Amino acid sequence: RRFQGEARAAAVFDHPNVVTVHDYGVEGGTRAFLVMELLDGSTLRDQLKSQGRFNAAHAIEIFRPVCDAVDAAHRHHLIHRDLKPENIFIARNAETGVETVKVLDFGVAKFLDTPEAGPELENSVVTESGVLVGTPGYMSPEQLLGESAAVSWDLWALAVVAYETLTGVLPFAVAADRDRWRQSVLKGNYTPLGRNLAEPPASWDEFFAGSLAPERWKRPASA
Repeated sequence: RRFQGEARAAAVFDHPNVVTVHDYGVEGGTRAFLVMELLDGSTLRDQLKSQGRFNAAHAIEIFRPVCDAVDAAHRHHLIHRDLKPENIFIARNAETGVETVKVLDFGVAKFLDTPEAGPELENSVVTESGVLVGTPGYMSPEQLLGESAAVSWDLWALAVVAYETLTGVLPFAVAADRDRWRQSVLKGNYTPLGRNLAEPPASWDEFFAGSLAPERWKRPASA
């Protein structure tokens, strides 16, 4: 299923900040294969582990191309469904030293049902209701409730990754008590920035208060 997801996404969606799939198929009728570009660099997860949290300027350098790629995917009626630091790759050209940010792993991506969907794509996406898809820590309230997949899933995950990139920790700690974490997400009780950063700008607090709100209409409408 992951192969089919990657192959279908590659067939309709191409973007400089998305890992390139050059070819795909089935060999001998039994072995599925993907031919993808070879990237040299590290994931955002690797960099957070080795360097710690990013300053604002560095975070913006990473997130502008990521948001552009995610927005382009949404305009192609495609939802990633598993955005996290492991799926954001900072590729480096060994000859020029130029870095390019790539969004990886569209294996569990989902296509919108209605090609006629509006610019915000609303929330009508094909998925199995009640089936959880995603990674704990980056899952939106809608995911935890088992609702149909929606653009809001990716927007929530982007906000969580942004928070983690700036602070070094998740806004909703995933502890042994998973039910407590789940209730925190559903109620929007994230850890205030001030507990992890000294004097964060008021605009940051405002952004995360909206982006991590349990009410979908309070969050940004697009990447």
